[in-house]
Amino acid sequence: MHNSWASVGAGANHYGNGLGAGFNATVGKWLISTAALRGQFSMQMPMLVSGEGSAPTIYYGHVDMLTDIISSLKGRNPSDRFRSYLGVGVGLVHSSTGDNDFCGLAFAGCDWKVSDNWRLFAELSAYVHPSDFNHYDNASMLGFLNFGVTYDIADNPTRSRSRFETQRFENDWFFNIALGTCSFNYRGIETFGQRVEQLTPIFEFGIGKRLTTLWQIRLCASGLYAKSSEELFSYYNIRGDLMVDPMALIMPGKPYCRFTAMPYLSAGIITRLDDQSNFLFSPAVGIQLVYRADKRNSVYLDARYCVTPPRFARIDTPQSIYNVGMATAMIGYAYTFSHQSFR
Repeated sequence: MHNSWASVGAGANHYGNGLGAGFNATVGKWLISTAALRGQFSMQMPMLVSGEGSAPTIYYGHVDMLTDIISSLKGRNPSDRFRSYLGVGVGLVHSSTGDNDFCGLAFAGCDWKVSDNWRLFAELSAYVHPSDFNHYDNASMLGFLNFGVTYDIADNPTRSRSRFETQRFENDWFFNIALGTCSFNYRGIETFGQRVEQLTPIFEFGIGKRLTTLWQIRLCASGLYAKSSEELFSYYNIRGDLMVDPMALIMPGKPYCRFTAMPYLSAGIITRLDDQSNFLFSPAVGIQLVYRADKRNSVYLDARYCVTPPRFARIDTPQSIYNVGMATAMIGYAYTFSHQSFR
């Protein structure tokens, strides 16, 4: 619970052609002094939607990454009572009309410390829905301005950066490239042989930062071709990864282990090149088996499964919301190109 928090907020939203109200509840944790992970539940009650007489209630559940950019660049002063942050997230959205999908979120906020454990905050959020959600032909957005209160749990703002935490914003950056194969999965292919017939090549490029010996973040772009029983099409997937190295818990005094296995969670968008205006949100889970030749160079095997909304598979067999996805297996190379904080 060290450096974690809980908050509640309420405010006004704008969706379609009308205003409404909503509230949210959040729990989060600062992974390092200037970057945090949070989970949030939100209920939004818009008043009107374009082309509709009344609006449905919309429920969101999402996971977000946020950063205090000002402190990242100029350094963190424990005596500062004011804090600002930017973030992005992805999660599930449910409409009272029965529509379910994945959604994205971008937000900016600030807070002010009013006592040892309490803060007041203001936040402007933009929930982005993919095309076809709530009868919209294209992507739609719900804007939400909310105000609330935050309670800091076991907050320790005076702690200095430890040797297991990145020391500067420009430190500990790496890039990776990978090649492999992917198989498009959906209801209607059941046997191993059928899945093998769906195999197509995949290429990936990413850039990331090691936050601590335990946590890493990465932005990746991947894609080439996918194959169904009815067509071959091009696509791309842009996503963010949150990676964890469990060897940092097993061997906390050693910042680099030659062999490790790193599970990760991903969130991003996936788009077919024959219909780029209708992007879809797609979460994923994966694992990397890593061999570090030295402190800058490593090679890895990567296995991942990316879930996509059913309409990404344009086939006749009906699909459920969690039935369509992309399974990938790759071999890659990573290089740390900036100064390293970990010794």
